[in-house]
Amino acid sequence: MASESTQGLLSRLRRIGVMIEDTLLILFLSLMILLACGQIVLRNFFSIGLVWADGLLQISVLWLGLLGAMAASRDDNHINIDVLTRFCPEGLRVPIRLLSYLFTAVVCGILAWQSFQFVQSEYTFGTTGVGKYPIWIFQSILPIAFGLISYRYVLNFFVLLRGTRREEKDNQ
Repeated sequence: MASESTQGLLSRLRRIGVMIEDTLLILFLSLMILLACGQIVLRNFFSIGLVWADGLLQISVLWLGLLGAMAASRDDNHINIDVLTRFCPEGLRVPIRLLSYLFTAVVCGILAWQSFQFVQSEYTFGTTGVGKYPIWIFQSILPIAFGLISYRYVLNFFVLLRGTRREEKDNQ
């Protein structure tokens, strides 16, 4: 019974996470469209512009890209080059996917760690970004996104590995 309640809790947490990611994607895309169109209208018709808008648009591109990558990783929909899996024998496809998941998890884990150190140094140096706001606040998406992507691919690795082992047991 505890297993069922744990599964229910995990399922609920996953749905909440998906909802948060999707909401943030919609908000950042909407913000970017409105801000970019607003800048165009202000510049072309009124010969003015918002000084901070271009910096915020640049940061929004970063956030939107990383939020999109996080959303893609939750369903294993990242862009991949599957030349090996198309032309290799059926028996090698699962090991290649396992290796791919592991490689992705390790690379994203390294990127998460390095981006965490980068954000920490920006915090230490007190660099400012849009307006007088500290830049580390805007860059904080970097370690969060790469860490979450790494975590998801570690999970994908173990789910595929467990599924492969179950199939092997069933075939024996």
